Amino acid sequence: MDRSIQAGFSGALIAITVNLFSPMYFYFIPSFFAALFVIYLFRLGTLKDCLIASFMTYIFNEGILSSLASAILYVADEPYMLTLDIWMVFSPVVTSISALIAGYIGVRLVQRMKPTPSLPPPLPPV
Repeated sequence: MDRSIQAGFSGALIAITVNLFSPMYFYFIPSFFAALFVIYLFRLGTLKDCLIASFMTYIFNEGILSSLASAILYVADEPYMLTLDIWMVFSPVVTSISALIAGYIGVRLVQRMKPTPSLPPPLPPV
């Protein structure tokens, strides 16, 4: 469980970095690939751990980016104009489903991976 939480924080950090330094907003794509990367990197083997890591990556990424955007508007003293469009309505559904897919694909990647070769047992003393 601790490794899945560490993986979730690491994935959120990667996704936030990608979102901040990219010239355009890629919606949920950085979170998806960051979740897959950290699941593979931390070798999370159970579906529960992978789902924890992927949902943490998505939730922290969206929360921090939304807070940052609101803070920038507040500091610039600009009014916030809320316009409802189709993406705003379906965005929570799409991100939740893609987080589930990222967790499932991450489990499948880790399970397909070959185990690292271990060292042979030490020889008995002569």
